[in-house]
Amino acid sequence: MTTMPTTNDDRALDFLARLGAQPAVAFHENGVATAVRGALTEIGVSWRTDNFGNIIARIQGSDPDEVPPIAFMAHMDHPGFEIVGRDGDYLIGKASGGIPPGAFAPGVPLQVILPAGRRLSAETVGPHGAERERQVQIRLIDFSGADVPIPSPAVFDLPDFSIEDDHIVMRAADDLAGGGCILSALASLRDDPPAGEVYGLFTRAEEVGLVGARLLAEARTLPMDTLVVSLESSRTLPGAEIGGGPVIRVGDAGSTFNSDAESALIRAREVLSADDSGFRCQRQLMSGGVCEASAFNAWGYRSTGVAFPLGNYHNGAEDGSIAAEYIHRDDYLNGAALITEAARQVSMRWDTAFSRRIRQVPDAMRARLGG
Repeated sequence: MTTMPTTNDDRALDFLARLGAQPAVAFHENGVATAVRGALTEIGVSWRTDNFGNIIARIQGSDPDEVPPIAFMAHMDHPGFEIVGRDGDYLIGKASGGIPPGAFAPGVPLQVILPAGRRLSAETVGPHGAERERQVQIRLIDFSGADVPIPSPAVFDLPDFSIEDDHIVMRAADDLAGGGCILSALASLRDDPPAGEVYGLFTRAEEVGLVGARLLAEARTLPMDTLVVSLESSRTLPGAEIGGGPVIRVGDAGSTFNSDAESALIRAREVLSADDSGFRCQRQLMSGGVCEASAFNAWGYRSTGVAFPLGNYHNGAEDGSIAAEYIHRDDYLNGAALITEAARQVSMRWDTAFSRRIRQVPDAMRARLGG
């Protein structure tokens, strides 16, 4: 039996390390899904899987008739290659998601993942076919007589998880950091549920078009009054800097998010800032890409987001090489604290400093306008 860490921070990092040990690309998320289901079972949170392989966890609220539900969502896949064929002694990999140009250069170390989780060492040989096809030749280094099914996932040969100088370094911080954060929040909320229901959503195939989230939203899997919070690791921008805290995301490249959903995060930020002088949080429009909040926004849900500022986005280093992604340890831990508190503040979400201030017009100003 796994021994659970004793502090919230240690538990949050443990969840992330366990997810990081499971490489995945779109449509090949079984290892991550297995780790998620195992963690949910350990902490005693009920879960189910929908027809598309998305995982829906749920904590019953203490007063669900009076307070709307809140859902926290993260995806289980990461950009990489999918093995789609063979060319003589080589495998053919097709880009799955937005991988950087350097991934198509010769000599990029890869791991080809077999169905049981075994990893075969491999490397790119160079582009294959027309540029628009986004394909690459792959040479197996550690073949050992293994048969590679088609299709199979291939990921960059980068660290699963490590902590270096207060940074979490991973092949796939995007979006396993979101998943670990949600598991940490659910573990904290399990024994002392808030008034409203809390959902944890772990989705598939986000990197190829938000597919799992779109299907969840289309199916109305969640009650329509649910506040939906998408968690992502997103490229840094001015005002969304690594080490500045998790970012309350007011929108993405596709849509502006909902202020009602965001207000639960704003209220939580105020509570945590008052209680803990070390808590840090940012707020910004993250226009570098589209996240799953937009999928739920399109189907009429009140949605918003939280982002962890990310270095080496999609494994692309500034020098064009392939490198591990990284986020700040404190950004991740503060993000877990933020969404945990947000679940507790849903009923009080409109009672924020700004909403109180904007509703009160000074008598002198009122009088000058004749009121």
